[in-house]
Amino acid sequence: MQHYISILLGQINEQKQRHKLQLMHVLKKYLPPVAVEYCSELIMLHNLHLHIEIERKDRLGDYSPHLGKGNRISINHNLSPYDFLITFIHELAHHTAYVKYGQKHAPHGAEWKSEFKAHMRTIVMAGFFPTDVAAPLIQHMKRPTYTHSGDVELTRALLKYDKRDVRMLQDMPEGVAFKLTKKSRIVLMKGEKMKKRYCCTDIHTGRQYLVHEGAVVIPIHNLK
Repeated sequence: MQHYISILLGQINEQKQRHKLQLMHVLKKYLPPVAVEYCSELIMLHNLHLHIEIERKDRLGDYSPHLGKGNRISINHNLSPYDFLITFIHELAHHTAYVKYGQKHAPHGAEWKSEFKAHMRTIVMAGFFPTDVAAPLIQHMKRPTYTHSGDVELTRALLKYDKRDVRMLQDMPEGVAFKLTKKSRIVLMKGEKMKKRYCCTDIHTGRQYLVHEGAVVIPIHNLK
């Protein structure tokens, strides 16, 4: 690991060292311990502003370029450490693709995929992921998509390290009630499968929703 660290920043002055330690203090709450220093240096190297956000059901993170003012990455606060790391590298790839190619490239097109693969290859080779996560992650990175949350095998592996009371919809029995987010007022009941989605019914209104089999949901243990 030290080999990769030395390539990023090398010798730094006292002010930058303090900044690095501050970043590490924050990131240790969210990242696997082995990745904290490396990601802190990535943030400094690329002049990134990292924002930890409340849960957003439509995204795990996002990137906004602000040339001359730094570049903003946001990541949901409630991700497991390895999920947080993958999301951080996903958003970092948006930044480096923007720097190299400007605005004239598809958000999750060939340029982004190339950057994402390059960054991810470094941390996989550094041993940042346990074997049970690294294996499906390597498969996912052969053809990365706009969100890794749609990859059932990778999601299942990541859930082993998630401290929240969450499950993958595919792994729950039919008839079980759940929410899609903690703050959602909609309680759904899992129904029959239709291709890669389940037909789920709102227990209060009867309205039906198609929910992807790999969706991470919150089981409702006691219905009132």
